[in-house]
Amino acid sequence: MPPLQLTNLLHSSLPHVSQKGRALLSALACVNGHPESTTQLAHWLGFHDRYQLARALKREGLPPVGTLSAWTHTLYWIIESQATGATLRELARREKMDPAVAYKLIRRVTGRRWSEVRREGLTGAVLGFRDRCRSVNGAPPIPAFAMESRSASRAQLAPPLASARVDRTRSQPRARLRGVLGERVPIDGAPFDVALASTVALVTRGHAAAVDVLALNGTPRVSRTIAVGPVPTRVVPSARADSACVTSQFSEAVDIIDLEQGRLAATIPVPGHPLGAVLSRDGQTLYVSTNRDRLVAIALARRAVVVDIAIPHGSPHLCRHPSGHRLYASGWRAGVVAEIDVPAMRLVRAFKLGGIVQEVAVSADGQNLYAANEAGWLDVVHLPTGKRTGTLKLGTAALGMALSADEADIVVGLLHAGVVLVVDRHTLEIRHTLRTGGKPRVVASHPKGPVLVANEAGWVDFII
Repeated sequence: MPPLQLTNLLHSSLPHVSQKGRALLSALACVNGHPESTTQLAHWLGFHDRYQLARALKREGLPPVGTLSAWTHTLYWIIESQATGATLRELARREKMDPAVAYKLIRRVTGRRWSEVRREGLTGAVLGFRDRCRSVNGAPPIPAFAMESRSASRAQLAPPLASARVDRTRSQPRARLRGVLGERVPIDGAPFDVALASTVALVTRGHAAAVDVLALNGTPRVSRTIAVGPVPTRVVPSARADSACVTSQFSEAVDIIDLEQGRLAATIPVPGHPLGAVLSRDGQTLYVSTNRDRLVAIALARRAVVVDIAIPHGSPHLCRHPSGHRLYASGWRAGVVAEIDVPAMRLVRAFKLGGIVQEVAVSADGQNLYAANEAGWLDVVHLPTGKRTGTLKLGTAALGMALSADEADIVVGLLHAGVVLVVDRHTLEIRHTLRTGGKPRVVASHPKGPVLVANEAGWVDFII
């Protein structure tokens, strides 16, 4: 998630750029103007390589990536210096950069010494940034930061999402998790979310602007890749599994993908960067949290935002109460979970849990809310009373979490430890510790028993 102040500054400095140009500025803000490589940046935005990105920048009338990166880095340093009083030497050393290199970068980009830039402040730097972008030679800017890798038209609309149906029947009892690592499917591009849709699983690839479709009949494998907007975060399948909604952060939009035809079918703009998402019980409304600390309601039949409200810090994690009348949004920076009445879109309660709240889930009986906490624990909240009734100390950051299909266990991913825990839901005792390696992200339970864990290091694990 890019820093909001720097992102807004870049966007407001160049209001004429297209939506894809804004996506590039968001990507640069995300790494404070210091991407690992231009190739990596190109992949984030859905290009095959840095040459496609360079051609798109030229068509947009923007300077090369190196120039944009240097200016972004400069603006970031000014913001940090003004906020904390840190010197450029201190800021450079914080990034393990030779201070001499930092001073030279400032001089090369702005034509001034750091002392002069610091004295003029953000206003002077932004004016210089605008002038540099306007002085680019070549073709005049056009509103089409064209993605050469895209073949699907975003103007083409998909069929309406099917109404969600709740199947409360169980043909046979589900076996309890054995706590064993099963299949592992390699997926590059920093997998973040995984969701089940009938006989397939959908995986968002945050650094590849794509969603992979995993066929689950037989040996799990990637059967198709669908290009979407930059930095896809959450994916929400329709009830009939013929389409899905994808929150594409840097597109500032929700993408609709057609799973039968394997293509991007439509795009719905939203205010800010969309993060978490959950579908209403009837399948007609998609609720989305954004980096502007808002909860947005999208009418899928109209393909439009119909209402939005403020929530205490938006995050990528939302869940729905089984009744369909409540949503729960984790306010990660505030250490709270907000309870929202839907469709009225009214904030009802806020559970103050502290720390950094991440993934949330509600039991099928609607009695208990479970919340993973990046500060190192797992909480249980009794929803009728709103009281915290249990806490499991983990000692390290917990992010992804899901209830097993039989709801006997909670599966929790420990982000920095490369570990997935299987925890008894009723006693909060750890039953199994699975060392997966990498960075476990979002967790999803298959109705027939296995649990899927997206791992940012480049794979999806199956826990049986």
